[in-house]
Amino acid sequence: MESEFPQFGAGDVNITIYEDVYRLHSTVLKTRSRELRDLLSSLGSYGIGHFGSVQLELVESTSHRYGVLEVLDPDDQYRYGPMYMQLQKPIIMWPPDIRLLWANMFKILYDLCPLLDQGGLQNVLCHCWDLVNLADCLRATRAVFPAIVDALQELGPHVYALIAEDPINWIKLGTYMRSALIFKEAAIHIIGNWNALEDDLDYLPSVVHELCESKQAQLVEFKQALEARMLTCCPYTTLPMASCTEDMATPCVKDFGMWTAMTYYSQWFCMAVAENRTYYARDGGAAFYRAIYAGGDAYLDTEEQANTNAFRMSAYKAMILDKALNILKGEMSKFVSVLLINESHYDPDLMGDLPYLTCCKVDDEELPWVTWPDGDWHIDSDEELFLSDYEAVTDDDDGDNDITEPRSTSAEATSADTSGTFATDTLSVDTDITDIESIEVEDGNEAKDKNTPVADEDEEMTTAE
Repeated sequence: MESEFPQFGAGDVNITIYEDVYRLHSTVLKTRSRELRDLLSSLGSYGIGHFGSVQLELVESTSHRYGVLEVLDPDDQYRYGPMYMQLQKPIIMWPPDIRLLWANMFKILYDLCPLLDQGGLQNVLCHCWDLVNLADCLRATRAVFPAIVDALQELGPHVYALIAEDPINWIKLGTYMRSALIFKEAAIHIIGNWNALEDDLDYLPSVVHELCESKQAQLVEFKQALEARMLTCCPYTTLPMASCTEDMATPCVKDFGMWTAMTYYSQWFCMAVAENRTYYARDGGAAFYRAIYAGGDAYLDTEEQANTNAFRMSAYKAMILDKALNILKGEMSKFVSVLLINESHYDPDLMGDLPYLTCCKVDDEELPWVTWPDGDWHIDSDEELFLSDYEAVTDDDDGDNDITEPRSTSAEATSADTSGTFATDTLSVDTDITDIESIEVEDGNEAKDKNTPVADEDEEMTTAE
């Protein structure tokens, strides 16, 4: 008998999912799954076969498409053995996807990494949902949910490309599992690609929709303020042929070439706004801002200047204009650099640039289950709590013992962790987009009180006496 998964020599539970056979430990199954704990604890000596182990098999169920584990009657174990030729009970031929699902589930119960990319990366999301639903049936979400997140991270950068392709369904999974990693990553892509998603946004849960819409509105407000500053930008330059005493920074209004460049640039910029190529564009202005950041010939090159200029210019004036425009473009590049920060885990160098910006992020204090702890969130049973509230499961969690108390279960404790406030009324144009987030409000007195040891009441009473 093998002594490793899926056949343990010391295992006392045999599980048959034709054609797969598992010999596992009842202590592990009881610890990780409340459904299996209730099932195995209610058996007593019933179901123990001639090998001294409980015999379970997966049978069809009208309520669970993944099947349910059922105890095999001790008498049937002999009649329905593989050597018995006249079976009175048909063998259920389970499809490969169901067998893979249960194999992944048992791997998770033994702290092994499940196989989520079987059949290709396009099946990862489907495999995750199957595991989540089966975990609900087995009441094993405490073990399964974090294992899914760990397995996704094992896939490397490819999983973040999957989230970018379908952020709507991934953010639903992240919300259902209360996974901050999945939720934040999907939210970044939804906010950045808000204008293009359109009707797909209706499929978001209401509280998730409100969060993403609010963050997107803040981003638009930031872009508007940024563009207003760009239109009034007045760079400084040194005048050519200046004397030693005048060889210093001089306002560009005294430089005719720079003044002409500013006028020309402002006209081009306003045309872009009028044509909805900035924040109102389908890509949220990504192509527009990236071109400005690149500078040089990425936009308004010499040919474009000649085609858009209403007046014919001499070669010398065209050269002066181009030189002044390059200085102006360098200044404008600094403005939009903050919009090109990538807050997601998506790697554009490896996977290619996305057609939208990924500069907006969601903080822990903004997660729906933190800001709205009493919301109508999924709970698979009265005994189960969400991943954010779980404590490590101990071996003592067996039989009819109660579940280990979570770290914090009350809305009062949750609100204590989310004392930040949000600066949404005003958006300073000097503020980096990465700094437009929750402002932590620290109470020095409370911190001092927490660190001050409290004297024992008995000692105080003794002293008083």
